[in-house]
Amino acid sequence: MSASDIAVDFAAVVESGSGSKLAARAFGKLARQQCDSLDRTSVFGSDADSTQRKGEVEYWSAESNTWDLLERLYSLRQQANQSDTNSQSETTMQTAGVNTAATAFTSVQELMAANNLLSEYVEVRRWLEETAPAFQPVETRKGYLFYTRRGAKERGLLAAGELGSEGRTGRIVTEVDPDATSRQRKDLAFEDAEYETSLLRTLYEYVRRGRVGNAMDLCVESDEPWRAASLKGGLLWRDPMLEPANDMPVDTEDGADVVDVRPPHTAGNINRALWKHACAALAHDENNDIYERALYAALSGRLDEAVLVCGTWEDFLWAYVNSMIESYIDQAIKDARGLYIAAETTSFDHVQSKYPPVSNMKHVFGTIASHDSGKLQQESNEPFRMLQKALITDSFDEYLTEFSHKLRNEVIDENELGLLRFVVHAALCLRQLGFSLSSEAVSILLETYIGCLAKGHRELVAAYVSHMPNEEQTESYAQFLQHVSDPFPVRMQLLKLAENHRLDIDAISKRTTELLLRKYASSQSSEPNNMDTEVSRFGLAEPSEPITDAELGQVRAIEWITSSTRLYEHALVEVCKLARQFLLAGRTNAATRLFNSLPDNFVQPDWVKGSLSTASGSDHPSPSSGSTNVRSRQSERGSDGAIASYFQEYIHLFSLCDAYAYYSTWAESLCKRPAEATSKAARLQIKWLEWKENIAQITNHAVQMFRGRLLDIDWLCPQSLAIGETDPEADADIHQERMEELVRLRELYIPETVFRLHSILFDTRDAVPQNLKRSLDLAQLVADESLGIYRQLAKASPLHPQGRLPAFMNLMRRSAFEILRIQQESQPNKPPLLADTATIASGIA
Repeated sequence: MSASDIAVDFAAVVESGSGSKLAARAFGKLARQQCDSLDRTSVFGSDADSTQRKGEVEYWSAESNTWDLLERLYSLRQQANQSDTNSQSETTMQTAGVNTAATAFTSVQELMAANNLLSEYVEVRRWLEETAPAFQPVETRKGYLFYTRRGAKERGLLAAGELGSEGRTGRIVTEVDPDATSRQRKDLAFEDAEYETSLLRTLYEYVRRGRVGNAMDLCVESDEPWRAASLKGGLLWRDPMLEPANDMPVDTEDGADVVDVRPPHTAGNINRALWKHACAALAHDENNDIYERALYAALSGRLDEAVLVCGTWEDFLWAYVNSMIESYIDQAIKDARGLYIAAETTSFDHVQSKYPPVSNMKHVFGTIASHDSGKLQQESNEPFRMLQKALITDSFDEYLTEFSHKLRNEVIDENELGLLRFVVHAALCLRQLGFSLSSEAVSILLETYIGCLAKGHRELVAAYVSHMPNEEQTESYAQFLQHVSDPFPVRMQLLKLAENHRLDIDAISKRTTELLLRKYASSQSSEPNNMDTEVSRFGLAEPSEPITDAELGQVRAIEWITSSTRLYEHALVEVCKLARQFLLAGRTNAATRLFNSLPDNFVQPDWVKGSLSTASGSDHPSPSSGSTNVRSRQSERGSDGAIASYFQEYIHLFSLCDAYAYYSTWAESLCKRPAEATSKAARLQIKWLEWKENIAQITNHAVQMFRGRLLDIDWLCPQSLAIGETDPEADADIHQERMEELVRLRELYIPETVFRLHSILFDTRDAVPQNLKRSLDLAQLVADESLGIYRQLAKASPLHPQGRLPAFMNLMRRSAFEILRIQQESQPNKPPLLADTATIASGIA
């Protein structure tokens, strides 16, 4: 399993919908598997690789342990929240409330049940014990102090004269009882001293790991039963006759069963306080081995000697937590009123501790952090130990807030990605458990983690966005989608994943389109209040000219809102708006590409029906009628009056693109005129006749498109689009912007359309003679008051200070002179013209 796979595996747990407890356990298991996998391979490779792997093993071990801690503590806290037990703060923790109990054991049990924080401390100690690293225990050895006893025997023989002067004497004890070394101030035989040192360290390590039973077994197996008895003195006094029934379910071969877990007879140490005094005295004696001192210090809850052998942050924390728990237990036993009375200890000289008592976990962590050891201070600041501190002190919410502030102000370091993953999933687990966390902090963390996933695991993003607040889900996923530039099927799959996680894909699609259009607007859109500047640099793009990357990005942005028929009405408005922007910049090729990108079923039947009802008698075809360069549309659903207006605009814009694209087709056909057809005889040739027939058909269709679908319908006039003074479906500013853009489009394209129509008619006068007369008749069309085309021609602009009307009059003059020229050629006796058509054409702007 690679580190990259961890993100996938964690997401699988999130998507599985497992309960929060099971999820935390699953996360911890994944981390442990990663740790074990690396640990098995850490022995291979170079020293550098081994060092790196060792660091990775330590990381995954720390994460696995932290998941374990989270599951333990928050399971307890959830149970406490679900009960009616009043929570107690650490600073006011009381042992009051412990009822009169017959034994020390029941007193402590009642204290644990009444005090949630003490239960947490016990669980923290258990966690520290169970997650402690493995160690190698000493081997058992039969025969107590074998070499020392043999040495004592030899000295006895020496004293009797049975051995020579070579017999050994000196610093070896002469007696082999447990107190001989301290009483005689002598040593054990070297072999026995070495074994005792290893044995005592093993006993301490067992106790450090909560395995007191294993420690006692080792003592017995090593023929030191007296030491096992000394370790057993900490057991709480119990009397089954004075304890209530304590039934516990257990698994048996026949299934689940319930047994009474009370001991069959009295057990434990009624004089536990006396035993602890003895342990403290042993620990305080500097003549004893350091691990023996630490062993009895840990058993009695003393810090002075226990910290002497602590090597890690976890060791120190265990020593402090153990000491704190022991002090609460001692107080509970002291306050209890039982039938059995322990022996008094007031007459003994108490061994004082140089460490002040600790009462809460914040005090513990503060003491550890201020320790003189630089190594310990460094360990205290390691990320997962800081996390563990936050979990133990129940300040995880504050930790989240601090971490989120860091993410907001700094770019996350690559080494912190694993920590971010943990914190995010921990927050999700705790929210599912019902714990209150800062919504803002969690959102920032999720947003940052989503940003990391977007770079390599885009398929996982939707799962995490679904855990954000509802009001942030749309923006978050739209921000992610706007950076996805894959082919359409891939983008739609990401949208499908969002739907599977119950995200509002309609709102997401709208927002994604909005973000993308805004992204490219700076380079493509016109300034709405700078019409003269825009017109002054206006130029039409050729249909074959490729569109820019920005234009392609805008066209593809529309695909998000055409992915669902539910959004077609919204898409219609956006398509019209974007098409206007393209056409205002002269980018008819981009507008055509936009219309061609729409689904085949985009145009809805009710739109067509609605447009016919508001057309006021206008007779113009739909976009699917007569189109050769833009695909026809079919549709499925309808709209209201406002949508009908936009659909009328859609038809007008579509028709312009279709007509201008067809104009290129007509121009190409015109250029294919046979070059040899220059004489009357040549015109009878087959090629000329074929071309003439073809150009006549194409010209006739082009004229129908330019007149029937553009000029004759009062193209983009508000009345023809059924647009009132205000658009009830739009904001006033949006409506005003739309009206201004429609006016500008008429000023730009109506003159151009008239000129192109004249070119179509005039340039085909040889193939279709009547077209020459029709080109001159355009004057009547322009002068038609109902259409007002002349107003657009007369409109002045920086590029055409006198408007386009003079240029149009030159075209009419050219058509008229051409008619006169033809008439003159047919009647040679008439006087010549004042100027030929070439001269006239040169004067047309």
